[in-house]
Amino acid sequence: MNQQYGTEKELVVMLHGGAGPQDPSAEGIARAVKALRKIGHQARKALLENEDVIEVATSCLMKLESDPQFNAGYGSALQNDGIARLSASLMDGRKQVFSGVIAASYLKHPSLLSKSLQKRHAKVLSPPGTELLARELGIPVQSNITERRSKKWLKSLDEASYPSDFSDVSDTVGCVIRDLRGHIVAASSTGGRGNEYPGRVSDTATVAGNYASKYAGIAVTGHGEQITDDAVAARLETRVRDGMALEEANSKTYLEALKRKRRYGWIALNKTGWAIAHTTKFMPYVVLNQKGIVAEFKLQSES
Repeated sequence: MNQQYGTEKELVVMLHGGAGPQDPSAEGIARAVKALRKIGHQARKALLENEDVIEVATSCLMKLESDPQFNAGYGSALQNDGIARLSASLMDGRKQVFSGVIAASYLKHPSLLSKSLQKRHAKVLSPPGTELLARELGIPVQSNITERRSKKWLKSLDEASYPSDFSDVSDTVGCVIRDLRGHIVAASSTGGRGNEYPGRVSDTATVAGNYASKYAGIAVTGHGEQITDDAVAARLETRVRDGMALEEANSKTYLEALKRKRRYGWIALNKTGWAIAHTTKFMPYVVLNQKGIVAEFKLQSES
């Protein structure tokens, strides 16, 4: 079963690289986990130096958005009209405040917009608001298109695979962090599924895909429409909030996903521990405490 649990009452950093990695080979998965491991250690160090958890979570997303092996920021999937439309969100569990951006184009770090919106009246923006805010923050216009993505987009058009299905990449990235004070933050960023109908919106900038409170934090990845239909992050948090143990809530949500033949996964934590589940074959992730790595994704040997 693709579930894992741990008990940890102090600092926890959890990162995932998506439930549909671009390169599902053993080498590709190893590269993804290695990248997550490096970012996780940097986040752990920053938290031990008392850097604000919001800043640390945003920094994690920015590093993932800069790495084209993931589907967030630079190298993101292209929609059917050849444009990358990015979504990202951040939720501060201390204040129970959600902020996010939807369908942002021509910028590398939608996570910066999400962080900025934490302090504004408008908490979730779509175009033209995303472009106006990026200009206000001095974020430069930037193309996120890579040669690999361009070729994949053209190949998909030639194969008349419009709109795309989940066989394409859908590796939303995310992190859930609990700092030394017990403050929980969840953050996610994605480039979408690829070759979808122009303007299609994922779950990432909704509470179905990303949620945090003083009780729990959850970041989800996978088939966006299914995640939204099941309200995964908010549902799991509600179960913990209402008194269910994290392991029990995680298992119940996972079994429901299997029954519905869903294709997604998540990372989650509460005040005393952490949990991971995914119905897909792959979901690169790492979990760190104050001392270092305590868990990471490993390929299961074929039997």
